[in-house]
Amino acid sequence: MSWKFIFVVVLAIGGAVGYYLWHQTPETPKEQTLSGYTQALQTDQKKAREATSAANVTDVQGAVEKYRADKGSLPASLQDLVPDYLDHVPGGIGYDPASGAVSAIQ
Repeated sequence: MSWKFIFVVVLAIGGAVGYYLWHQTPETPKEQTLSGYTQALQTDQKKAREATSAANVTDVQGAVEKYRADKGSLPASLQDLVPDYLDHVPGGIGYDPASGAVSAIQ
């Protein structure tokens, strides 16, 4: 075998491997697609709403307890807490005046 033949074979194999590698398309992770990004954004928005709702419930429950401590009874409605105990009544909050329970409305 001559060195020219070996050189041509090595060159052909190297070219084939290079061609194969050049035309490989990597699999795009789902997070990097538009639908994956949109889905992640919606999940993050849902988590943010839940966290805000939980914080609002905690704030309003604390205001109800302060009202009870000051006045000796539960407020008839959440509007009774404004402006002395809350700046405003946040949306998405339910209140049971009989028990004083505050909850998030879904």
